[in-house]
Amino acid sequence: MGTDEIAYQNKDITSKALAEQMKGKSFQAYGLDLPEIRRALPTNIPTVKANELRLDNLFELADGTAAIVDYESAYKEEDKVKYLNYLTGIANRYRKEKESCPKLRMVVIYTGDIEREQTSGEYDLGAVKLTVERAFLSELDGEVIFQRLERKVGRNERLDDRELMEFIILPCPTGQRRRSKRKSRKR
Repeated sequence: MGTDEIAYQNKDITSKALAEQMKGKSFQAYGLDLPEIRRALPTNIPTVKANELRLDNLFELADGTAAIVDYESAYKEEDKVKYLNYLTGIANRYRKEKESCPKLRMVVIYTGDIEREQTSGEYDLGAVKLTVERAFLSELDGEVIFQRLERKVGRNERLDDRELMEFIILPCPTGQRRRSKRKSRKR
């Protein structure tokens, strides 16, 4: 890979690198009303297959639940089977460690390319029903967030936890930025 190329998994790499810094923060910057993050947990799920199933992030939340967080730049219905595998893998890991499995949350954060109407948060197989808690960067106004953070940094003011979470998502295209690009192309 050349020095000008960006890794295909750049969002995954960034989210994993920043996971430890998320302790004590919440997902409110993404538009999700979840308890604050207590700690980052290991993300590997040992499987019988030759490869290991790895999820993006796993967090223990302040209410005692655990949130599996996946970042997606495309919506695919078949990803819900992947999420079910994550959930059963985590439940099995707790069982093997002889610990009680906390209530699990499946959180998906979609990049600015995806809008709520393009997705479904339910996957009903009859015996099993998966509910996905979804966040959409397309619903955030990236320009307003950027300008507010830029002013605060310019005044040498300390960013609060929510603002630090917003700073993490700034490189991702958000709804307002994408919509204004669309308008300028039509002109």
